[in-house]
Amino acid sequence: MDTDDLWNDLFGGSFETMARRMEKMFSDMENLRGADVKTYGYTMYQDSEGNRHVKEFGNSVGDRGLSSDMIGEPLTDVSLEDGVVRAIVEIPGVSKEDIVLEGTKSTISVNVDTEKRRFSKTLALPCDVDPDSAKAEYNNGILEVTLTPMVPPDSKKRIDVQ
Repeated sequence: MDTDDLWNDLFGGSFETMARRMEKMFSDMENLRGADVKTYGYTMYQDSEGNRHVKEFGNSVGDRGLSSDMIGEPLTDVSLEDGVVRAIVEIPGVSKEDIVLEGTKSTISVNVDTEKRRFSKTLALPCDVDPDSAKAEYNNGILEVTLTPMVPPDSKKRIDVQ
């Protein structure tokens, strides 16, 4: 997919079309005053093989209606820097006792289910990690989880011939 096709898919072709869609979106937002806040966005990236990807995020992806029992998808960021995998999760308005955090060697799942707030998201990690190394801190609505990447074994090993 070339850049023009991506632009057309995301924004409807022209700046005028995009402006009309934005105007309608803001108009629709005016009609939702007093409703629960919804978040929607996308990120674009290119992988190591040159393939372009568009990934949606937020708690209203594909959802056009409102529901009081809706489970929100928190905003997140996952990175591998300086030999540490770091996951940042925005889950405002809850106490740390309400957070259920589970991890495997390749994912972290965050769940909150209280009377007023419901969040759920499973994050894919950029590499395999040691789940036992996980350290989590929650402060001012931000959950930060750090993990140690697993060191892959050497890719080449001498084999003795007998």
